[in-house]
Amino acid sequence: MLNLINVSNRLWDKSILKNINWETELGQSWAILGPNGSGKTTLAKLVSGHLPYCGVIKRDEKILNFAEIAHVSLEQQMIVVAREEKKDLYEEYSGNEEHFLTGREYMDPEGKNPKGTLKIAKKLGLNSILENPMRYYSNGETRKTLICKALLSNPKLLILDEPFEGLDYNSVILLKQSISLLIKEGLTIFLISNRVEDLVPEITHVLCLKSGEVFAKGYRSDVLTSEKMELLYEIKKFEEENLLLKNEIQNINPLKKKENKNQDVVIQMRKVNVCYGKKVVLENFDWTVRNGENWKIVGPNGAGKSTLLSLITADNLQVYSNEIYLFGNQRGTGESIWDIKREIGHVSSELQVKYRESISVLKVVLSGFFDTIGLFYKVTEKQNETAKKWIKFLEIENLTKIDFNRISYGQQRLVMIARALVKYPAVLILDEPCQGLDLVNRNRILTLVDKIGHLSATQIIYVTHVKSDQLNCIDHELNFELGTSGIYRPAFS
Repeated sequence: MLNLINVSNRLWDKSILKNINWETELGQSWAILGPNGSGKTTLAKLVSGHLPYCGVIKRDEKILNFAEIAHVSLEQQMIVVAREEKKDLYEEYSGNEEHFLTGREYMDPEGKNPKGTLKIAKKLGLNSILENPMRYYSNGETRKTLICKALLSNPKLLILDEPFEGLDYNSVILLKQSISLLIKEGLTIFLISNRVEDLVPEITHVLCLKSGEVFAKGYRSDVLTSEKMELLYEIKKFEEENLLLKNEIQNINPLKKKENKNQDVVIQMRKVNVCYGKKVVLENFDWTVRNGENWKIVGPNGAGKSTLLSLITADNLQVYSNEIYLFGNQRGTGESIWDIKREIGHVSSELQVKYRESISVLKVVLSGFFDTIGLFYKVTEKQNETAKKWIKFLEIENLTKIDFNRISYGQQRLVMIARALVKYPAVLILDEPCQGLDLVNRNRILTLVDKIGHLSATQIIYVTHVKSDQLNCIDHELNFELGTSGIYRPAFS
C-alpha cells in the first residue's frame, strides 16, 4: 500500500525525519509509536500529502488521490477550536452576530448525508449535541466530532493521531470497538499513540520512531517487547529526579494570608447555575475547597468539568451572575481578573491553543509570571533563572529558542506545564496535563504533581479520564454523575 524509500523531511531549519524506509501492504493496520518529538505526527502529515519531503514514496492506486486518506490529530483539533474562538473576536469588534459551527455542519458541511451523520454520531454518543455549536463542546466531544467527520468521508486509509486523548472511559471503549470493526471490515488504519495499551488487537504491525529515525518495525509480537520499549522510551528510575523535585518544591512560598478573610476556604460555590443557550451545564452546584485540600475531578465528556474550571480561572463571564468566592473574595466585588489569575497556575488544551502567534518556548514559559498570552513585560534575572530551571527539569532545554508552534503537541504540553509552575501558584489547576505525553514524560509529570501536592502549600485540582493517573496526594474527589433529569450532578468523596 505504501513504500517509503530514504524519505527525509525538514521543517524550517530543523531536520525532523531522517532516511525513513518503511513498507506496508494491503490489509495491514499499523501502530506508530515513539517518544514526544520523534516525528510521528510529521510522518502522518507526509503520508497524507500535507508536507514536502525528500526521497521516494510509492503508493497503491487506492490512495493516489489524497482525498482517500483521512487524518485526525490533536493539532487539527486546535485549528478548529482556534477558528471558532476568532468568531468571538469578530463579533465583539464588528457588532454583527457570528454563526458558530454546529457539530452537524462540521461533519456534513453540505448536508448531503444526514442519515449517515446521525448514524456515526450515535456510535460515538454525539447525536444529542449535533445541533449545538462546537464552541461549547468539551475537549473529548470535539475529538469525537473530528473522528466522525473522517469516517463519513469513507477513506481508504484512516490515520488516527492520539485518538483516545481527552476521551472518557466509555468513549474510549466505544471508539476502540469501532476501530476494531473498521479494520475487520477492510479499512486500513494507522494508529499513532503514546500508550501501548491503546492498541486494539487488530493492529498487526508496529513502527517505532526515535529522534526522527526508524527504531524498530515489524510484526506486533516482535516489536512490542519489554526490552525494545525500554530502549525506545529510555525508561529510567526517578530517584535522582525525586531528590531534585524535593529541593525545588521546598522553595515554594506558603499560601499568602489575607487579612480579615476566612482563611479556611480557598474556593466556594453556592447554588451556581451555568447554561449555554438551552443547555444547562451546572444547576444549583455547591462546592467548597478548603485550605490544604487536593482535589481530583472526574466525569464523562460534556459533564461540565471544563466549565467548572473556567469559573475558577476567571475565563467564564457567568461567574458574575453566581455566588462564587475565591481566596476569600466574592467574584464581582472589586477584584480584577489579574488578582485571581496571580494565584493560579493553569494547564489545559483550551489555554494551549491560544498561543497562535510566533513566540519562543522560553517566552511562553516566562509569560506564566504575568498570566498573558505572549510576553509583553520585561522579565527580571530571577524570573529568567526560574523559567530556565523548570525547562531544564522537564528536559526541554533543546527547545528553548524554537517557536512554540513548531514543536510537537506533547512538547507543547510540557512547555505549558513549566509555564504554570514558574510563579509557584497557590492553586495549580491541571486539566488533562498528561495529554499527548509519552510514557517517560507522563511518569515525570505525575511524580512532579504528587510531590507538589505533598510537600508544598500549593493545592492541586486535577482533571483526568485516565485511570492509571493515580496521585497519592489527592484526598478529595468530585465525580460528575448523570442525574434523572439528564443533567450531570456532583458526587463528593
